[in-house]
Amino acid sequence: MRVSLDWLREFVDIEIEVEELVTRLSMSGTKVETVHVPGQDIEGVVVAEVLGVSEHPNADTLTLVDVRTGDGSEQRVVCGARNFGVGDRVPLAQVGARLPGMKVAERKIRGEVSRGMLCSASELELSKDHSGIFVLGPDAPLGEDIVALLGLDDPIIELELTPNRPDCMGMVGVAREVAALTGNDLRLPSAAVTEDDELPGDVRIEILDPDGCPRYCARFIDGVTIAPSPSWLGARLTAAGIRPISNVVDITNYVMLETAQPLHGFDASKVNQRHILVRRAEVNEAFTTLDGVERTLAQEDLLIADPTRPLALAGVMGGIDSEVSPDTTSVIVESAYFDKASIAFTSRRHQLRSEASARFERGTDPENVVYAATRAAKLIVEHCGGAISASIADAYPAPRPRSSIRLRPARSESLLGIRAPKSDQAAALRAIGLMVEDKGDVLEVEIPGFRPDLSREVDLIEEVARLAGFKGLPSTLPKGWAGGLDRSQRAERALKRGLVGVGVSEAWTPSFMSDRDLDALGVEDDNPARRAVELRNPMTEDERWLRTTLLPGLMRSSSRNLAHGAPGLSLFEVARVYEPSAEPLPTESLVLSAVFAGQRSPKTWPAAGRAWDLFGAKGILEAVFRHLGVRSPTFDPGKGMPFHPTRVARVRLGDTPVGVLGEIHPDVIEAFEFPVETTAIAFELTLEPLFAALPGRPKVEELPRFPPVYADLAVVVDESVPASLVESVVRGAGAPEVQSAHLFDVYRGEQVRAGKKSLAYALEMRAPDRTLTDVD
Repeated sequence: MRVSLDWLREFVDIEIEVEELVTRLSMSGTKVETVHVPGQDIEGVVVAEVLGVSEHPNADTLTLVDVRTGDGSEQRVVCGARNFGVGDRVPLAQVGARLPGMKVAERKIRGEVSRGMLCSASELELSKDHSGIFVLGPDAPLGEDIVALLGLDDPIIELELTPNRPDCMGMVGVAREVAALTGNDLRLPSAAVTEDDELPGDVRIEILDPDGCPRYCARFIDGVTIAPSPSWLGARLTAAGIRPISNVVDITNYVMLETAQPLHGFDASKVNQRHILVRRAEVNEAFTTLDGVERTLAQEDLLIADPTRPLALAGVMGGIDSEVSPDTTSVIVESAYFDKASIAFTSRRHQLRSEASARFERGTDPENVVYAATRAAKLIVEHCGGAISASIADAYPAPRPRSSIRLRPARSESLLGIRAPKSDQAAALRAIGLMVEDKGDVLEVEIPGFRPDLSREVDLIEEVARLAGFKGLPSTLPKGWAGGLDRSQRAERALKRGLVGVGVSEAWTPSFMSDRDLDALGVEDDNPARRAVELRNPMTEDERWLRTTLLPGLMRSSSRNLAHGAPGLSLFEVARVYEPSAEPLPTESLVLSAVFAGQRSPKTWPAAGRAWDLFGAKGILEAVFRHLGVRSPTFDPGKGMPFHPTRVARVRLGDTPVGVLGEIHPDVIEAFEFPVETTAIAFELTLEPLFAALPGRPKVEELPRFPPVYADLAVVVDESVPASLVESVVRGAGAPEVQSAHLFDVYRGEQVRAGKKSLAYALEMRAPDRTLTDVD
């Protein structure tokens, strides 16, 4: 919110310096982002009248403009803009003038001498608009210094507002804050009008969706003349970041900036039967907004319409078919209270944000609707002519009563840690426009519509604190336990440390995916990974779904690194995947995925380089389990894409399946554009069962006093029997003396029958109370 200090002074007396005002606002919670004076670097720019415009003889995009200033002198300038005509009054930077970052000199441009330059709003630092010359109002005196005329020496205070303070989106709301901080009175802008009792104002309002629009008001003005706005009005709008258009439109924007209540003006002759309907859009209903874009509407979009067609996208932008034009002679001024969630969703759905939607989606004041419409009608008659109908169309089917909150002054003192007499607390709340009634030990506080953020006693206590100044509150440490990580958070950090410790790098990839990602993985149509949550408003087509697996992101990252010359890589990610659920939000699961590709270790003079293989990735996985203190995983033959059909295993923790480990299928390698003949290994684990199996607090055991005994054991089993099963049987049969069993050889050959294999294990055995003997 950009606040003009001169404009602010119309509503409240400000005797303190700007620096002190900025400090008080910031210390009361209304943060000031910056203060700047637009005209501090401008000198020698005056009002000039355009006498003639002709084409530049040597340039198709330039014109020669003859202008006259206040002393009657005429001069010619070269200009590239074409948004003005003969008779318009424009800012002229004369030869020798100073503008931000430049000094104007006489120059020859494509063979024609330019004695000065015409200025845009951007060059005057009024706004960022550099699309054309800033055209002044017809009342701008010739030769007048532009800084004085437009108030460019007026400090502009830019506020960084939080979403819960919609009242400060208007000058009156900011002035109310300043009045409370300075102890001065607030002056509201006048809405006193002279109405024409004989002027028919038969505007009919029908609200078909009272949830989306609880209140709608319209005022009818006839006999207006559309023209450019006065210079002071255009300058104030431009300083606030709004481009002046015409007097009626500018006045609706001006009153919005005053009151924080968005308004809209319809050409009354374009509203069929002057019958206004507030309804939801029909399926795929088409509507062209003021920016000239035809939009296909959703059923959730709220519309302002007449019986034949839509007129405006409620709370966001008007329609091109009902806009105020130079031929308009009668106007309907709309002032409404819309549901903030509805406006926010419509604005985001159509990627259309306006000054009006920015205010409606924060929440406006239903009690302010008629006042703002009448204030706009008053200014329209004063500056555009015409008469105001005495009839006010105000549809408010279910008036909303004001809420009331009981404040205990003693509770304020206890929570804030300061002495705050009840009378001081009541005075502070009254200063910001709240109604306060003293009821003994409590204060009964009535909340006006412009403060929807106040709903609890603690909100009122916060108001007392900020008006007293946060810097006056004592600093005390809160009582209670210090924060910390829960069990799963500690486990996640330990998991990441373990992976980094064995040389795997952590990656962060987007939470979105596309159908093409799953196609590249070769995932079948009936695979659970295909059941994804679709985004309603995706940023791109490649990010239409919430991911169901981490592998696409890691595969893309791996491919990109290898394409940039990395000889090999090992990446992991711990993040959430999503799947649909019967609840409003999807089901989230924490998953660990890793990809290994290319060289594991480079070639050196004493040793050949090694590439990543299935057993290397398996060793990483087992090391992670050991690091977490969880028993080693077991592996069963697996199947299914994106893995090689004979080099994939299901990972189990006891009897619980936790994931899959395997070599990536060559077709998938090709789909993700890995370098030719690259082998990649990947695993993906669900972490919930792994974290559930974490041991409790470690126990310190006595160091063994007796030496171990080592022995080798060979077992002949069927080819189908996994080595992990044999190891578990050996450990179980030899418990508790067998401390470890390590597979060191697998033999298939003449001494073993076909279909059999010999597994050789190195055993370490130890007893806690004696040295084991051969008999044992």
